[in-house]
Amino acid sequence: MITTQLLRPESIVVVGASNNVHKPGGAILKNLINGGYQGELRAVNPKEKEVQDLPDTDLAVLAVPAGLCPDIVETLASTKQTRAFVILSAGFGEETHEGALLEERILETVNKYGASLIGPNCIGLMNTWHHS
Repeated sequence: MITTQLLRPESIVVVGASNNVHKPGGAILKNLINGGYQGELRAVNPKEKEVQDLPDTDLAVLAVPAGLCPDIVETLASTKQTRAFVILSAGFGEETHEGALLEERILETVNKYGASLIGPNCIGLMNTWHHS
């Protein structure tokens, strides 16, 4: 399903953001900034011990290990009204049966909330609104 939150999000969170532009989370953050994204841009990283409370967010770009993705998608969809996801992470059905089960959990959540999904194991999405 293609949603407005995927194509023209008013807010984006990069989960797994990094200052290192050679890491996926850093590269995506740089692309969004350099691409002139005009909406609310948020950066979080699960490795941090404390993070600021995240407000409702239209689109989440995940650049974290595959094993973390299903719970992050569920949390964002159920508590932050996130209705679009781009998952850069690899390690899903293309690698193992366990990975396929993780992917299945993500699909169930996305379908449950009527959200859009690009990925997993993709290079992102680029349009005239945002370069994620």
